Amino acid sequence: MNRIRTAAVLALGLLAAAGRAPAAPPPSVQDLLYAADGPADARARLLARADSAAADPLAAGEAWYWAGVSWARSGRPDSALAAFARARALRGNPEESLAAVDVLLERGARADFDSAAALLEPLLAQPLGGLADEVQLRDAWVRVQRGDAGALGPVLDAKRSPLFRPRAFVANRPLWGARFAPLALAVGDGEAAWRLVSPLAVATRGGDPAIERIARAASSGRSLGTDYDGWIRSACVRADTAELAAIRGLGARPLVVRAEDGASLHAWFLPGPRGAAIAVVTAPADGGAAAECDSLVAHLCRAKLAVVLLEPRGVRRSASAGEPAAALRAGREEAEQRRLARDLGHALTAAALASRAGAARGVAVGVGPGALPAVLAAAADARFRAVLLAGPEIAPVDRGWLRASLAASGLPAYFETGPENVFENLAVDRIVGELPPGQFRVADSRSRGHGATLFRAGPAEGARLAAWLSGALTRPRATPPARRR
Repeated sequence: MNRIRTAAVLALGLLAAAGRAPAAPPPSVQDLLYAADGPADARARLLARADSAAADPLAAGEAWYWAGVSWARSGRPDSALAAFARARALRGNPEESLAAVDVLLERGARADFDSAAALLEPLLAQPLGGLADEVQLRDAWVRVQRGDAGALGPVLDAKRSPLFRPRAFVANRPLWGARFAPLALAVGDGEAAWRLVSPLAVATRGGDPAIERIARAASSGRSLGTDYDGWIRSACVRADTAELAAIRGLGARPLVVRAEDGASLHAWFLPGPRGAAIAVVTAPADGGAAAECDSLVAHLCRAKLAVVLLEPRGVRRSASAGEPAAALRAGREEAEQRRLARDLGHALTAAALASRAGAARGVAVGVGPGALPAVLAAAADARFRAVLLAGPEIAPVDRGWLRASLAASGLPAYFETGPENVFENLAVDRIVGELPPGQFRVADSRSRGHGATLFRAGPAEGARLAAWLSGALTRPRATPPARRR
């Protein structure tokens, strides 16, 4: 018996002699995120873990960080900033400083820019690798807001700026483009302003008035071949043609979706056979609606389903004065996910009316980040009989929420995963490992890519999905077992 094993045996013997069993290690912070039943429960678990981890500052710092992320996503900036400060004091990672800076910039008071500058200063002296571009943009924005007009030059430089280098890592590039475009106009750099804002004008199909005003001003004096109104019409037609050729070939037609708050959303509807179940698909919010969903929509049609491809609020033709560009929103992700879940139910209602169906049966289809809203929609609306998640991307603070919602609903769920999504696949494996085996199916696509593009692997991918749907739609919801705490 080696020395390590001998010591372990002796320790266990001493504990047994004293009448005590060895204490179980506390759950990891990641375990808590998967165990939570929703955002409030996640924060409560994280705070309890932080308070109990006095002897483990790294674990306490991690718990404070994720509590801050959850508060930021729920629109509570003061609580988020306090949590990030605690995390920074305990472990000092760049991620909590950058997260705090983002909350401060979104809030945007004068004192917030001063606080952001203090957080960025030590980061500027560190070798941050892939985060360097992120820090540069935030630093430039803060400096300009504090009166340093010279900080704008490097950001507008066509060769050096991360905004113009295609391979530069910039999270939410449209947000930074919208922030810097008016500043470029103010210093007379119409070229930079146009390059930053014109893609946004097309992405929102001319529906966001704030973006339209900037784009129209930036177009002044440019050779567009026509006036701005003619340019935006042509550009939108070209974008629609590229994105919608595939589903229009399947017979898609426009569908107006009315929400309970009066919002008018745009969708594409493909009728199915009389009495068919209706698949309600969340189009990606970051570009390429049908261009990414073409094969998925085709497979659903071949499975004899009607299909609705819903463009979320602030995306393409669902952008408007009341629903500005989705890419420019931050700090309210929790509410946005709940609202998209309700909109999926409204889309099911609109499609049922359009197809003159009686009692609608639906499949909630979440693409990429739309996974959680699809699950929330199906859990809340008894008309949905199944959930399909295509390349699900689930924020770490939402993983327990998705798991708990699926478990409570008893809905059959189909997860389509791909070879490139390593970390997301690990999350899916963890989630389904806590669901009853008969409730889910995990299908590994051979296609590279993300989201709905995983269904481009070929006819076998569609046949596998169709076989699962035929069974899932013919049985009632399962009664979920009581979960042991």
